[in-house]
Amino acid sequence: MTHDKRMTALCFQISLGFLLVGTYSSVSAAQPATNSPVQANSPQAEMEAAIHQVEKIVNQPVGAYRRAPGMHVSEYSPGWFHEGATKPDFNNVDIRATRETPYEAHEYVTSDLNPNIVFIGRQLEFNSMTKYFYTNRSLPKKKLTQTEMEEINRLYRIIGRCEQQLVGKQNPHTAGGQSSSDPNESDIMPGKRPRLLSPYIGGGAILVLGLFLFVKYLLKAR
Repeated sequence: MTHDKRMTALCFQISLGFLLVGTYSSVSAAQPATNSPVQANSPQAEMEAAIHQVEKIVNQPVGAYRRAPGMHVSEYSPGWFHEGATKPDFNNVDIRATRETPYEAHEYVTSDLNPNIVFIGRQLEFNSMTKYFYTNRSLPKKKLTQTEMEEINRLYRIIGRCEQQLVGKQNPHTAGGQSSSDPNESDIMPGKRPRLLSPYIGGGAILVLGLFLFVKYLLKAR
């Protein structure tokens, strides 16, 4: 192989290397992040934290006692609660207005699920607007204090606000009520907008062209 041919081949290999490196860098930079964790201050994380707090308050343990002869016990059947639950209107409901205390009329209560255990009736409640968060329906629910009910109302407002924010992110046109009249803004979805040539690919192509012209010039000059 002559000197000129070796030089041409070397320049071609160098140019090809730069081009491949530029292309790989461009593709790597364009790859979206996947499986990213939920940010601590995101609506999803805030909503999940509020739900966890509601469940913690609603499902507090209740004092249970072994059933003994002579106790005046009222038994509920089948179980403590009916199937299903209504999802609360988180933005408006006041659970203080929906609490029921049917157990107060009885000193002790039990159910066919746990007939050998009794609970003090005045310590229990039922609330159709917290039933959605009952995690264990085989046991009755503790009668909440006014402070606890007010805290649940506050947490419900957080859940409702976060739900609206998440729906707005998923359906921005619907959440906003109107779509933008500028087709350059609203009609092109993110990720589908026209993109300029990557600087890596463009730079590599220019470098290849420059080296090619330089080699061509040297060959003519010899």
